[in-house]
Amino acid sequence: MLDQIDDPERATLLRGLWQVYRFGLRVATAYRVFLSLVETLLTTFVATIVRLVEASIDIFTD
Repeated sequence: MLDQIDDPERATLLRGLWQVYRFGLRVATAYRVFLSLVETLLTTFVATIVRLVEASIDIFTD
């Protein structure tokens, strides 16, 4: 498609825009993966804290 454009400057600009778009998609995917990892870590951390608090309550109430 870009090979059919007669103006080389315009073709270069469109190629650059396409590369920026693809880079943006990669960044967005990496960001989603990062957020998923952070969510998993926070969930695990909170669950661990809750279990520790429950265990300490059980120890001190018995």
